[in-house]
Amino acid sequence: MKRLIAAAAVALLSTSAFASTPVLSNGGFENNTVGGGYVYGDVAPGWSFTGGAGVSASYTAWNGVAQEGNAFAFLQNTASVSQSFVSAGAANYTFAFNLALRPGYDQGQSVTVSLDGTQLGQYGVSNTGWTSFNVNALNIGAGNHTLSFAGTNPGNARDTSAFLDGVSMNVSAVPEPGTYAMLLAGLGLLGFMARRRKSAV
Repeated sequence: MKRLIAAAAVALLSTSAFASTPVLSNGGFENNTVGGGYVYGDVAPGWSFTGGAGVSASYTAWNGVAQEGNAFAFLQNTASVSQSFVSAGAANYTFAFNLALRPGYDQGQSVTVSLDGTQLGQYGVSNTGWTSFNVNALNIGAGNHTLSFAGTNPGNARDTSAFLDGVSMNVSAVPEPGTYAMLLAGLGLLGFMARRRKSAV
């Protein structure tokens, strides 16, 4: 009986998993049209760029070296970059990414990370070397979602930029309320059967 309940619990929880897990594409910006140079605008499939945002290869006038591969995105002043994805069910998300300050230009850049327009965090970028970050978004419903990174230029500098690279997303499904109810009912049945056996001895 215990084995039956345990198997049922595993089956119930597994039904809450996605038929296909949502993913972010081109998180390292390696798929791009910049060649060995740099270009502003929509030059990396999967991503949308606004304002002074774009992609650079390593060792260009942007004075950067990619954290992974040979390309990275840049966010100049209040520029932004975003990507949309679709989720078939409620989920918890962890977004990981790397930031660096453009060397040789104004300091003080800061980057906000948002999901569907709701800010998840804000990160000061003061190091020209790469720094890794991650941020969580919990119990986000099914549907279309947009992850965005935006420069804020809090000091109104003439030219301050952050580099962005190695963006990834970890996803875990959130079980439906009915799943928990069925699991609790099964556990209750297990307790009832245990009491019957004990009283029958």
